[in-house]
Amino acid sequence: MFHTDAIDRRDAMARIALLLGATALPAEAFAKSLRGNEPFLAAGQFALLSAVADTVMPATDTPGALAAKVPARLDVMLGAWAAPATRDAIGGALVRIEDAAKAKTGKSFAKLNAKQREAVLRPHDAAALAKTGKPTTSGKFPFGSYIPVADPGYLRLKTLIVDLYYYSPEATATELVYEHVPGKFEPSIKLTPKSRPYLGVGPF
Repeated sequence: MFHTDAIDRRDAMARIALLLGATALPAEAFAKSLRGNEPFLAAGQFALLSAVADTVMPATDTPGALAAKVPARLDVMLGAWAAPATRDAIGGALVRIEDAAKAKTGKSFAKLNAKQREAVLRPHDAAALAKTGKPTTSGKFPFGSYIPVADPGYLRLKTLIVDLYYYSPEATATELVYEHVPGKFEPSIKLTPKSRPYLGVGPF
């Protein structure tokens, strides 16, 4: 469901910090989520976040967002480093997904099976990310142009799920192909289902 531009790990940390509304993230930001910290989100909200993350980045032939502990990491960051406005934006995006699920199926999003969740999230995703204005360039931390969308909170939530996933050890060990020194220049590479992005000292 995603397309992501190649960015290096330092840029990824800076982007995650910006998305959270934090000025910086400590080096141990991701490790803390695995040390038994008190959860920030209530159980129902965490189940909803987990279901959304699993739908955005499901397990295929590689681990998905759940195996990469994305919900736990995001929960810790919401509690420890996110600005209040960011918490409200992401919380609001989750509420709107829940409302869409109940309107379509009569059930909570977290109670739906994978196919039902996808059937709810795909049209919601398209509506939430519908462009509402012309692209602008942010002076803070631009990754290309910023495109105004109908639901900025959902865009922030979705981007954090993807960034946290690709920053995880589980994703870098399976989704990405590590090559310390790039090989020969190949102007045209045939893509197959087994093709993987490259992870190296530079972009990943």
